Amino acid sequence: MKYKIYLSGPDRLLKNGKEIFEKYSLLCEKYGFELLKMPAELFIHNSDEKQGYELANKRLELIKQADIVIADTMDFRSNVEPYSESAFELGIGYALKKKLYCYMLDIRACADRYVLEKKTNEHGNIVDENGITFEPGPVNLMLEYSSKVVEGDFEDALKAAHKDMYEV
Repeated sequence: MKYKIYLSGPDRLLKNGKEIFEKYSLLCEKYGFELLKMPAELFIHNSDEKQGYELANKRLELIKQADIVIADTMDFRSNVEPYSESAFELGIGYALKKKLYCYMLDIRACADRYVLEKKTNEHGNIVDENGITFEPGPVNLMLEYSSKVVEGDFEDALKAAHKDMYEV
């Protein structure tokens, strides 16, 4: 059986997003998976409200077809949080009982990667400049405990998925 993968992340929005996606598709084949094909309109950068709703529904339909959701949860726009679309799509995958993988180059705790002001509060928790406690892991607890968080890139996530799915 060849498991189907839905890939989530901002790479598709880059100028060379289609080429990156093709490279990822070849990597999926190498590890015995099928990367679900995204229609060309999912590689666009701007959309109006109606078009955005239609595009979101197309992505959700692809997630329904997938066995696995692999998401880029690397720090987005110099922050310690993933791309919000990826977080949303992981949530959909979780609700649909898909196998979930997150990949990021640095899996140190959020607080260790945070570059703005932080301090320890009266309870011994590390908090940001607003007093909000950091999660102990590399991503929000809801993502961390519903997904396998892999240190590395997309290929490293594929290796982990291959081990889990094919080498059991």
